[in-house]
Amino acid sequence: MLKTLKIRLYPNKTQEVQINKLLECYRFVYNQCLNKKITSYEKDKASESLKTLSHYFHGSLTKQVEYAWLNEQNTKVLKQSIIDMLNAYKHFFEQHTGFPKYKSKHDNKQSCRFPLEAISRCNNYDSKKISLANIRDSKFRCSDKYINYLTKNKNGIKSATLSKLPCGQYYLSITIDGDLLKQVPQSQNAVGIDLGIKDFITTSEGETFENRHVKKSVSNRLKSLQRQLSRKQKGSNNRNKARLRLAKLNKKINDSKLNYLHEVTNALIIENQVICIEDLNVKGMVKNHRLAESISEMNFGEFTRMLEYKASWYGRVVVKVNRFYPSSKTCNYCGYTKKDLKLSDRQWVCPECGELIDRDYNAACNIRDKGIEILVGNCTPELTLVENPTMDERSVNEPKK
Repeated sequence: MLKTLKIRLYPNKTQEVQINKLLECYRFVYNQCLNKKITSYEKDKASESLKTLSHYFHGSLTKQVEYAWLNEQNTKVLKQSIIDMLNAYKHFFEQHTGFPKYKSKHDNKQSCRFPLEAISRCNNYDSKKISLANIRDSKFRCSDKYINYLTKNKNGIKSATLSKLPCGQYYLSITIDGDLLKQVPQSQNAVGIDLGIKDFITTSEGETFENRHVKKSVSNRLKSLQRQLSRKQKGSNNRNKARLRLAKLNKKINDSKLNYLHEVTNALIIENQVICIEDLNVKGMVKNHRLAESISEMNFGEFTRMLEYKASWYGRVVVKVNRFYPSSKTCNYCGYTKKDLKLSDRQWVCPECGELIDRDYNAACNIRDKGIEILVGNCTPELTLVENPTMDERSVNEPKK
């Protein structure tokens, strides 16, 4: 099973210069091949392939005197930039992700990919040093669990991606085909979860995970650093120092959010076999300017992605319930639907059975029950999950949540 481990590199001054040169060459080859592909199509409708672009790279770029510095780098690494550019074209036509753009040296994040041939087979990860192409014995830091996994599955390493963040830190993501990092106990529990803003998650077991407003807690500091950056003269050293301070704070915020998401998803995966969630339209939800900041801060999309790939690792099942199913408006005790329920109504009394209903807990229980129905195949067709439904597909007669 493929798994990616992320470790932090601590290069010395010489290694840092080598990394920056490699990133610049990687960006240059990407842009040159992209320009070649665009020019060829505009000139005679020709389509450049990996083979023709490789001939262009080896026969034209590296042979020119003004580009002699390209020969200092590993050609197998630079060739990965051509593959990345062609993949960007492929995604443009198949997934409509946008036409490929030229890479700027001022991009917030720069990266390059090392194939297996560019990763030294003599790496001893117990020494906490790693060699990649022309970068020799760069120190790194990660947990002992990651080091043991790297040592155990050394022969399963497929590739590595080196990234330079806006704050100036270097990270290496290593893709490995190996065993799982850990085994989780088998469980027969099924749980429904309701995502919200007041509480991040409410489960059908009555457990709640708080909404940690990480960004709001440091909003004043964030605004102060943004104000300082805007007042600095462009191109000055003081502006670069202010940019680094702001980038480090943003990274700290993002790391805190990701760490919390890992804690929540790990707890759900370990304790439950079936996890039922709503198929939320996060892109449509953030269009509400009153809730957009809170929704973006909680990273609902990233939470769902984490839950799905961890479920595939450990043999769990994630069931998505149609977003238009009235989980909050339907009484879980008798099935009555309160059509006039408002978003501000956190509790309501069912007029049929008289039960006092907590909105979020009731929604989680309904999502669990509907998810089990979908799993066993007893769900009605109109409530079956569809692939990426749009807001326009919602019919007039469908109940509103």
